[in-house]
Amino acid sequence: MEGNLYKVVDGNYCVGCGACAFASKGVMKINEYGEYTPDLNSEVFKNKDTIKKVEAVCPFLKPELNENVLGEQFLDGKSNFSDKIGFYEKVYAGYVNEQEFRNNGTSGGSGTWVGAELLRLGLIDGVIHVKKSDRINTGDPFYKYGLSVSQEEIRDGAKSKYHVVEVSEVLNLVKDKPGKYLFIGVPCLVKSIRRIQIVDPLIKERIAFTVSLVCGHFKSINWTLSLGWAKGIEPNMMDNIQYRTKGDGILARKYIFRAWEKGSKKDDFIQADSAKVAGGKFNQGALMLPACNFCDDVVGETADLTIGDAWLPQFEADDNGTNLLIFRNKKILDVFEDANKRNQINIVEISEKDAINSQSGGFRQRGEGLAHRIKNKEKQGIWVPEKRVKSSDFKVSYLRKKIYSKREEVTMLTRESFFKALELNDYNYYYQTTNKKIENLRKLELSSIFFKALKNKVQRKFQKIKRNK
Repeated sequence: MEGNLYKVVDGNYCVGCGACAFASKGVMKINEYGEYTPDLNSEVFKNKDTIKKVEAVCPFLKPELNENVLGEQFLDGKSNFSDKIGFYEKVYAGYVNEQEFRNNGTSGGSGTWVGAELLRLGLIDGVIHVKKSDRINTGDPFYKYGLSVSQEEIRDGAKSKYHVVEVSEVLNLVKDKPGKYLFIGVPCLVKSIRRIQIVDPLIKERIAFTVSLVCGHFKSINWTLSLGWAKGIEPNMMDNIQYRTKGDGILARKYIFRAWEKGSKKDDFIQADSAKVAGGKFNQGALMLPACNFCDDVVGETADLTIGDAWLPQFEADDNGTNLLIFRNKKILDVFEDANKRNQINIVEISEKDAINSQSGGFRQRGEGLAHRIKNKEKQGIWVPEKRVKSSDFKVSYLRKKIYSKREEVTMLTRESFFKALELNDYNYYYQTTNKKIENLRKLELSSIFFKALKNKVQRKFQKIKRNK
């Protein structure tokens, strides 16, 4: 496998997780597309022994350490197994009752609550999670990993961040700060942590628990800039963003963002529906990392707990949000079940099938969509990392093939177009070169899911009427 790290980076399969930089004492940099990549020009990456070491932690290499193998090694709550959600003990849907966790969260509030509760119980000394970052230059990240050791700090980290992040800086901090920590991240980052734990005993000891967020894909820094720019905030004036907002009349599925200009007050923001902004509809692939098209883990199968949105008709009637919860750690499961008895939280057990249906679009994209993309690479003779999904696993219809190919086109087109728009300081360049293709993709998607979408809409309305009686 020696030398494949360069294939990963050069082939656009790198998610910028930072595992290689941590293992090698190297550096991550942000490229012109607003994505993290390792600085392969650094001397540390020119050493053959170092290359072997970093390839052991890269989530896109060493298929013998895939999610199934890592799950066997690290998880203690694995009474059941699914080829979609991996090992699991139980699956629940629910939300937090106590205090303002649910109101302040993107969905049911469980992502912030679990860190606060584990800290309260003395099971951890802090949480490693994504926090707001100070920005100076246009291309600087809006968010970075940080370490929170108090209830207040943990709560300040609430809400989803659809934004690239890397782990090397915070793991170096963890090495210098003794304690037990909870790590929260998307599937590829948790997988990276698990691989680092194999080669680094100190990180294995200090990261006591891992939580994965259900993931559609990583968005670049440029995607965040594009949302604000579309509504009149120049990239060099963009200060902060909230990707999903709750409020009266805002459905649980809506991605209503808020963006702040530099120097503005807390209540002085623009608010808009990201789906109505060019490239803003999340699942169409605009300004996403190309690497995310070659991931086969939707729910973070190596994590002790997975948290996502329970996008099912019986829960979507509640616009406050309901979490999908997949438990793979008995201690964390006990914490939730005990809290449920005390009415701190409200959880109901659901089936494996419910869990899969709640993220059906993601499983299509990472299943048959991935098979189609791998097959295309194989036909072109292009190297692709080995995944659990194979090119022959699915028989993909003509329409779905077209959709998956168009999504890839949108990813690469928007990536180049937005970079050029920044150079020209002209948002209209981005809009005019991408919007028509994005709209054409949307028409294909709607034709593919029309009847299913109509059925789900009727079911949601019925559940809302039933709930309001």
